[in-house]
Amino acid sequence: MDASTWFILHLKAFGFALPRFLAVFTILPLLSREALPLTLRVAVIGSFAMFMAPALAGGTGLERDLLVIIGIILKEAFIGVVMGFVLAIPLWAVENMGDLVDAQRGATIAQTINPLSGHETSPLGQLFNQAIVTMLFALGGFLMVLSVIYDSFQIWPVFGWWPKFSPDAPKLALDLLDRFMSLTVLLCAPVLFCMFLAEAGMAIVSRFVPQLQVFFLAMPIKSAIAMIVFAIYGVVLFDYAGALILETLREANRTVFTMIRGVRTP
Repeated sequence: MDASTWFILHLKAFGFALPRFLAVFTILPLLSREALPLTLRVAVIGSFAMFMAPALAGGTGLERDLLVIIGIILKEAFIGVVMGFVLAIPLWAVENMGDLVDAQRGATIAQTINPLSGHETSPLGQLFNQAIVTMLFALGGFLMVLSVIYDSFQIWPVFGWWPKFSPDAPKLALDLLDRFMSLTVLLCAPVLFCMFLAEAGMAIVSRFVPQLQVFFLAMPIKSAIAMIVFAIYGVVLFDYAGALILETLREANRTVFTMIRGVRTP
């Protein structure tokens, strides 16, 4: 095999491997378009996909019709979106925890654009999102994310056309949504409970002292209580969140493998 043939073969393999990586990191708030310029982001993600090129180039199936190639690329993008959703659930749960606390204390008016996710979020939501992303890199979770993506090529190969889903696949998909909301409520429950007690106390004060404008005191009092509780609860919160992220990364492939019972080829 001459150099030009080798280069074209590996370039085709790289083109088949890239869509899955792009889709995963489009969903994950790690290498978003707001955090990195488009050219740099594609270059970084492409460097990860480059390691899959030799494995794909050594197999068969690179020579396909145009419609088949488009179908494979769309299928790879779909796989990446699903994987990104599974991997991002703990990160979204932590961010949503901050959004719920801000909604309870009346600070949603201060919503800004989160540079990591690209959508509007509250001040605490943005703070916790950036904190949990930093923790993900510090704990080596980014390497585990890459490992999950690489292992997914064995579970659902590039040239495996459509899967045979297990009967439990719809239930597992709904369980992911349930887990997202349950984690959000679980993480912010101590803070919300303390803020509820403060609001109940202010309601009692307003009942016996109607001249006191409790409404104007509600936001600063609840904000102060939330910050105090987070200062005490923060160590436990991020220890639990870090362990949760690592557990999710370990079980991501197992979840996909449980949903898929074999892959058919075209």
